[in-house]
Amino acid sequence: MNTIDPNASEHIGVAIVGGGFGGIGAAIRLKEAGFGDLVIFERADALGGTWQANTYPGAQCDIPSALYSFSFAPNPEWTRLYPLQEEIQTYIRRCADERGITPHVRLGHDVIAADWDDLAQVWRLVVRDRLGNESVCTATILLLATGPFSEPSVPSLPGLEDFSGRTFHSAQWDHDYDLDGKSVAVIGTGASAVQFVPQIQPKVASLTLFQRTPTWILPHPDRPLSPRVRKLFRRAPITQRGVRSAFNLVQEMLVPGLVQRPSLLKPAAALGRAHLRRQVRDTTLRGKLTPTYAFGCKRPTFSNTYYPALAASNSEVVTSGIEKVSADGVVTADGTEHRVDAIIFGTGFKLVANEGFTRVRGIDGRSLADVWEGEMRAYLGTMVSGFPNMFMILGPNSVVYTSQVVTIEAQVDFILETLKAMRDRSIRSLDVTPQAQRDYVDEVDEGLKNSVWNQGGCSSYYLSASGRNFTFWPGYAFTLRHRMRHLRLGDFALRLPGRPRTVDEQGRALVSR
Repeated sequence: MNTIDPNASEHIGVAIVGGGFGGIGAAIRLKEAGFGDLVIFERADALGGTWQANTYPGAQCDIPSALYSFSFAPNPEWTRLYPLQEEIQTYIRRCADERGITPHVRLGHDVIAADWDDLAQVWRLVVRDRLGNESVCTATILLLATGPFSEPSVPSLPGLEDFSGRTFHSAQWDHDYDLDGKSVAVIGTGASAVQFVPQIQPKVASLTLFQRTPTWILPHPDRPLSPRVRKLFRRAPITQRGVRSAFNLVQEMLVPGLVQRPSLLKPAAALGRAHLRRQVRDTTLRGKLTPTYAFGCKRPTFSNTYYPALAASNSEVVTSGIEKVSADGVVTADGTEHRVDAIIFGTGFKLVANEGFTRVRGIDGRSLADVWEGEMRAYLGTMVSGFPNMFMILGPNSVVYTSQVVTIEAQVDFILETLKAMRDRSIRSLDVTPQAQRDYVDEVDEGLKNSVWNQGGCSSYYLSASGRNFTFWPGYAFTLRHRMRHLRLGDFALRLPGRPRTVDEQGRALVSR
């Protein structure tokens, strides 16, 4: 066993950071494939990832439940067509329990540093538990399953610290604060806000929504799944697999419009405009809520209650920019002070500037944040050059326009193939070459250049500050799965036992260490 610190408490085969869909799914597959020397470090006190953190009223997935689950662990007990937060978290926990993963989980353990030691060929992890105690361990493999929606983004508004009322982000919902009869400001109009605004609007005295950009919203097809349907899924699992395949096909049918010809999305835009006209009679309000960019450019969502909540007599939509926050409310650029008791941020998450990227340091001691410098790039969205034996779940340019569980499973297939190759060929470490990573990045950039995300006339969290689309895979889910199933060892610099250099699979020197 190699360790790089005499104080290291243990050595782990695979250290997984994050206990959401990615971490639990990877752990299940790894253990079943014989890689059972693994530990999941989860900083929260419960499993679930984003579905543990996002407990705001109305939290719900916008992907059908039959598709938003592991293919190897179908759940016939979903009670709705589109699952709610609590039910999703329960599903993740049950998968961990039933597949024997729970004993591998360490809750309340935050990985505060991860450094690659190129001499010892291991990762050195510093872990802080819920009591503040720190320990050191080493790991052969580091798997980051922290997910893109793990760090809430709160805008730096002048005067925010002087506000006398209550403030919180939707991903850190303050359930102890009673909103009944309060004047509430909501900043942000993303998917979370679309879900929680209708839940709080009937309770509050007044609701002021500060909107920078309106969202495309379609009628929500959600409905309960009857006991008879659930019974059918239990007795004939093939029926649920058929439903899953059907929903996947529907999602895949959007890809040509999203990636190649945005004009194909015009019917969806027409449906969104008709939905808005039907639910909002006031032409002034309707004008504020009408998107001016192409459908799909920003994340569209579903709701049958968001527009009526904003059209209610106690609601106001403000489109003037926010200038500052005062002790009593929010001041907009037109000089108006909107007095409120509470401010709720529905402003999404830090994708590029995630603090976790500063904690992971590769071969040359630079962190992921330093290497990326705001431009997230990876190989197959799963590995980053200069960070040997490190894998990511839902990394840059890995997202497909369907359930992200599909992407997770494809990436886990790739990780398994890589670990099997390392085991069978006695490879100590494996690092994607800079050229292979550049080739992949060039490929996805070319594939996305005409996409609606790049050409749709909006700015979104899909794009970096330079305008590069670092989010999506430019194609279908099945093409990503196919690509992930074929490991190209020629794309990697390898370190074999007893060799002072990194070599390829034929033993040719690639990089001196």
